[in-house]
Amino acid sequence: MNKTGRVIIIGDIHGCIRELDELLGLLKIVSSDSLYFIGDLIDRGPDPAAVVRRCRQIANECATYLILGNHEEKFLHWLQHCRNNTGMESQMKGTEEFPALLKGLSNSDIEFLHGAYYSLALKEENITLLHGGIFLSPKFPFPETYRYDLHSPKELKGLNLITKIRYISPDGKFVSLNEKTPRDHYWADLYDGSFGHIFFGHQAFIRDTPKEFPHATCLDTGCVYGGWLNAAVLKDGLKTYFSIQSKERYSQNINIQGNI
Repeated sequence: MNKTGRVIIIGDIHGCIRELDELLGLLKIVSSDSLYFIGDLIDRGPDPAAVVRRCRQIANECATYLILGNHEEKFLHWLQHCRNNTGMESQMKGTEEFPALLKGLSNSDIEFLHGAYYSLALKEENITLLHGGIFLSPKFPFPETYRYDLHSPKELKGLNLITKIRYISPDGKFVSLNEKTPRDHYWADLYDGSFGHIFFGHQAFIRDTPKEFPHATCLDTGCVYGGWLNAAVLKDGLKTYFSIQSKERYSQNINIQGNI
């Protein structure tokens, strides 16, 4: 583990600024810590712009990294269309919150989002951080570190899918949520640990501690849906969870796995 400080990984926040501030107070961040946000800072919750600002500002206190969530990826895609006047931004679905979010963000905030990682390999710890999951076929070059502003899905086919994956087919390929069949499986149930232990988010498991799989841990415990905001703290080979219960249910969502 990080010999000089803690490795701290925080789950999906979705605009829940009060819960984030309370969790950070509980964690008592110090300069020797390394802090990783697992993605989906924005959308659905009460103040996504404040969450982005807070996460960016923490970089003044300790080493801070953002894993790209599917919501950040969509926002940056939408923003690119807006800036290039393509007209495509008006055709994108699920962007209703983006104009207000953009007004609340500074250039520094947007640069922080642009610096997010599709995946981040902590090789000394044998850990890979990503937002959604992995597909098993075709083989993807993990464990590796891929950054949004440096690596393109056009060059690395399937790179953008790791922000979205939930289910994979029996032959290990990505399955869209609306195309899932009884033959398909949640990716983490099949993952064999070949890329180290994976910490991820994206799928809300409504519970007060992260959902553990044999070789992966989901840190999305549904704060924005009335669940909890969780952090995993790794130090000297030990893992501890810190949990804050949501103040209220800010959003409804059909992709909740429940208390399993």
